[in-house]
Amino acid sequence: MRSLRPVVAPATKRVLDRVTLAVMFAVFLTLLLSPSTRAAQQPATGRQKSPRLTTDDVRPPVEQPPPETKDDAAKPEENAKAGAVEPKAGQPNEAAKVSAEESSWRDRANKARDRAKELERAAEEAELRITALRNDLGTSGESAKYRNETAAEIERAGQRVLELRAQARDAADDLTQLVDYGKQKGFSEAEEPKPTAEDGKPNEQYYLTQFAKLTEALQTAERRNQLYDNRIRDLNQQISTNSGGRDKSGRSTGGDSFYMLQLQKDREEAQQKLDESRAGLTKAQADLDALREEARRAGVPPGLFR
Repeated sequence: MRSLRPVVAPATKRVLDRVTLAVMFAVFLTLLLSPSTRAAQQPATGRQKSPRLTTDDVRPPVEQPPPETKDDAAKPEENAKAGAVEPKAGQPNEAAKVSAEESSWRDRANKARDRAKELERAAEEAELRITALRNDLGTSGESAKYRNETAAEIERAGQRVLELRAQARDAADDLTQLVDYGKQKGFSEAEEPKPTAEDGKPNEQYYLTQFAKLTEALQTAERRNQLYDNRIRDLNQQISTNSGGRDKSGRSTGGDSFYMLQLQKDREEAQQKLDESRAGLTKAQADLDALREEARRAGVPPGLFR
């Protein structure tokens, strides 16, 4: 009888080898999965959560209105007045109601008026200078050099008068356009100071303003009196020079008739301007005297007009 040992031994060995591989594979899996298993088995209290963004984190914060104060609880009309321009001391309250556009118009109109006056005054003074130079030219005993220099200065002054007259007309036109624009927009000139201040005392600013205006009117009338008187003298001389003689029937025997008519027309206009300036001079002087008397009665210091 043969023994079975040699046959069983190889089969058993193969079984043991398979068991051994299975055990080793199980151990390997255990070792591989053990860290995650331990992490999963950790208590929740010891675990740190990863930060996450929510809709609350990206939503803009709601602006809260500032707390209301006593000043904010003022009346609506008082809040509306806050945006208005407050009048300065001594100025009428009407200034607080003026819009920015009307205020700008007033400023431009005042500047245009001042420019027109300045150019007109410069032209009149230049014309007076020409008359003075002509009188000097007619003085006897002067050298030929002096006469030539004076004649050249008269020519330059005459050109200057023409330029100033043209500029004065343009400035007057600009002023007229500004005034017409203001009328279309319903604008008005700034109110002048009142004779009496808010405290009941005499307003010195009013008297100073009126004194400056009347003084300017007086000086303008005096200058134009001299100007138009010179013109009339000069025109009379030209008319006399160009009139020539007359025959028995009274007809002119010389001179240009058309030129003579123009000279006579210029003399009539100059005479009318002279009469107006004389009346203006009388009125300005009377108004100045009345202003001084009014100021004296109101208790204004006498030295204010010096």
